[in-house]
Amino acid sequence: MRVFRKVVLPLVWVAIFSVIAVSLAVLAFDSPPKPAGSGVKPNGEIPVSNTTVERGTVENVLELHGTIVVDPPVSAKAAHEGVINHFFVPAGAKVKKGDNLFQVKFEEGGDDEDSKPTTRYFNSVAPKDGKVSSFTKELDDTVAKGDVVGSIRQSSFRATGSITPLDQYRLIKMPKSATVSIDGGPEPFTCGDLTIGAAETTEPPSGGFGDAAEEPEFRDEPSGGEGGGDAISCRVPADIRVFNGLTMTMEVDAGTAEDVLVVPVTAVRGLVDSGTVWVTGDDGEPVERAVSLGISDGNVVEITKGLKEGESVLEFVPGDDSGPGGEGKGEFVEGYAE
Repeated sequence: MRVFRKVVLPLVWVAIFSVIAVSLAVLAFDSPPKPAGSGVKPNGEIPVSNTTVERGTVENVLELHGTIVVDPPVSAKAAHEGVINHFFVPAGAKVKKGDNLFQVKFEEGGDDEDSKPTTRYFNSVAPKDGKVSSFTKELDDTVAKGDVVGSIRQSSFRATGSITPLDQYRLIKMPKSATVSIDGGPEPFTCGDLTIGAAETTEPPSGGFGDAAEEPEFRDEPSGGEGGGDAISCRVPADIRVFNGLTMTMEVDAGTAEDVLVVPVTAVRGLVDSGTVWVTGDDGEPVERAVSLGISDGNVVEITKGLKEGESVLEFVPGDDSGPGGEGKGEFVEGYAE
């Protein structure tokens, strides 16, 4: 036991410390060689990325999301001054456009001492299909021409979504209809009277079939498509059962171009009718060239004039913030080259 403590144990500790010392020396002086440099150094040049003019198909189908919205109430107005003589329907009744709503009694003539005034009656009719939500006048109330006498809550609906100003450029040639899909609802259906922008508030005039006037003309809501707002809507067919507030998806097909020359939209400055691209010259330098444009799907754009198949153009417009070196949007930064 004395030999173990005086001879063996000290030798074991010496061996352990020797191993530790050698390991530390290896770590300090025998590290793995550093990898060879990549040779990439900043040189201040903008990296160039080219793309080739190719043939392809452009499907300009715009998908938008929104809701089903009931058309706003319309007012039934007195089209002649006089006294409310009769209501043809009560509040809450369903009516069709042109149904009689109320009657105004008035007198005309009698300007001469020998003549008596003649009593006339004028029937005002429903301006739209719907339900009479209320009447604001009572029997024997005096009204002036244009006074609101009742309100019609419409039974018609529109599919309404939002559209960005840039997407409106894709709808320069405005289609007349769209396809609307409702999750859990009816089969996808065609929705007509496609409109962009805030629709005008056009109150149809109250009609009348009395002795004092002929049957008036009714003015429908405008059905343009050239508006500048951020709303897009179409009229839901009357035979499609929908409810106010349903979420929907609208697909607007603005045309398809098959077997046409295309380039990425990032390669063109200006994407409506005409634009500019930068063609790679024989010396490798980009040359500015005007081109005529067709339809776009948001990723590629049709080239109708100015380029040939196989030509090489810059993939990104010089100075554009969508090219390399930026975070999708921003200025070009210092490039790197080997």
